[in-house]
Amino acid sequence: MRVFFIGLGQAGGKITDLFIADDMSTREQRIFKAIAVNSARPDLLGLKYIVPKDRILIGETVVRGHGVGANNKLGAKIAQADIDKILSAIDMQGTSDTDVFMIVTAFGGGTGSGSAPVVAKHLKRLYNEPVYVLGVLPAESEGNVYVLNAARSMKTLAKYADSMILIDNGAFLRPGESLKSAYHWINSEIVKRFSILARSGEVTVGGAVGEMVVDASEIAQTINGMEICTIGYASEELPRSSSIRKAFLGKEKPDQRKSARILSLVTRAAKTRLLLPSDFRLVRKALVVVAGPPEELSRDGVERSREWLEKSIAGGEVRGGDYPVKNSRYVAVAVLLGGISGVHRIDNLFERARKMQEAIATGLTKEEAKKVEKTAQLMQFVDDLETEEATAEELEDLLKDLEV
Repeated sequence: MRVFFIGLGQAGGKITDLFIADDMSTREQRIFKAIAVNSARPDLLGLKYIVPKDRILIGETVVRGHGVGANNKLGAKIAQADIDKILSAIDMQGTSDTDVFMIVTAFGGGTGSGSAPVVAKHLKRLYNEPVYVLGVLPAESEGNVYVLNAARSMKTLAKYADSMILIDNGAFLRPGESLKSAYHWINSEIVKRFSILARSGEVTVGGAVGEMVVDASEIAQTINGMEICTIGYASEELPRSSSIRKAFLGKEKPDQRKSARILSLVTRAAKTRLLLPSDFRLVRKALVVVAGPPEELSRDGVERSREWLEKSIAGGEVRGGDYPVKNSRYVAVAVLLGGISGVHRIDNLFERARKMQEAIATGLTKEEAKKVEKTAQLMQFVDDLETEEATAEELEDLLKDLEV
């Protein structure tokens, strides 16, 4: 699947930069294109793999390269004003071989969450290809401003995007680790999952093709029209061949072992390793891709995994296939879940956003009004500073006071 990434804002640009790095690092054919869009010049300069001509600065006459300060209404306005600049950058790279457009953003920020609906709207207007959003939710510890940004952006995007693949950063934090220190690792996890899905339908080096090919149309069938989606992932390092290993395995047949491994990985990916923690049973559609050395892939394992998911999920519609990767030391699975419902994290986000919007609309609470009034009363006992130009006599008096 050939993907055109549009990285919006700081986080969106960084994740998109990693997608291009991943594409450049493989020996396989290049399948990713990208631009990065931001209102903050330093964020664009910090990218490493997206070439400078594909880093688009917007809102320059308004915010002068300093960003929008988490104001996503302003982010939307400057994106609308500079939409021709964004669309021109996409057109310059060519889109004739693009299967999907992927907008990448953090929903809590200003530029990314504000510009995402604007860009999605115009992509849908100009192109026939699906428009997906890879969106990072603000952490639960972040302020209500970021939560309201996310709610606004997601609600508006639902009108234009074909699907939103959501990520909860908090789900990936390791004990004692801060979100800031974990960003790069979390972003790498996002890239790893989606790259397996994207590459599964492509011809590999040497002309190898999966026995059960998953192409762009099957991914589209899984998530198009599914408002909230996510991706699960699990992998296992293959043991090295040895006489000890063979003795340990005993009479177990290799095909049975391969099949059991794949089913175990799919189960783990769907239950505990989702980008957005949720009940995998409450989804309408699913797709499984198994990647690894051709000799370690098992058609029976893929089929058993599909059958297990068909019986487990609410919708029962499951697709699957394999992606051979020569000389890999791992077998990995990516599970794409489409049409998730009953996600507590999303419900909580919109509830917080509702309360925040109500507070903004009603102004100060009674308690806040009392505090402001008390401060104003105390202020009246303090002298004002003179703002008019002082006379020579007044300056002399001030100097005398200082000498004293």
